[in-house]
Amino acid sequence: MILAYAIRTNSTNAWGSAKVALVLYAQNYKPMLKNAAWLAIIVYGLSFVVFILMLAPAALVVYLMPGAWAAGSVVFALLFAWSVKAALLEPFAITCMMQVYFQTIEGQQPNPEWEAKLEQMSGKFRKLKDRAFGADAAST
Repeated sequence: MILAYAIRTNSTNAWGSAKVALVLYAQNYKPMLKNAAWLAIIVYGLSFVVFILMLAPAALVVYLMPGAWAAGSVVFALLFAWSVKAALLEPFAITCMMQVYFQTIEGQQPNPEWEAKLEQMSGKFRKLKDRAFGADAAST
């Protein structure tokens, strides 16, 4: 989401853009978590469906192979389902998350209260904020 935000806003300060994107994400955590949970259920559900659908062809391949590969069909089906998940379903889920993120933050400004909360809770966020201000100073 952070990289997509920087690209979408044509940011010249990557650190500042990342700080803003994180604050916007944090202040809209409820719809983002809800969407992520549904997407996880959908992705794993579809992965399971692909696994079930691939059991029959994988069993046929194992049956035609010489030797005693009894569990081979399950292994082949698992590998295929995992490949489909990694190649097709996860990029689709990330795209859906980005769409929800950009619709949710449309017209919003970072809330200083959320920025303070993040700064208080995370040393890495403080470091990011320092880098953002350092990059601003260096560009002027």
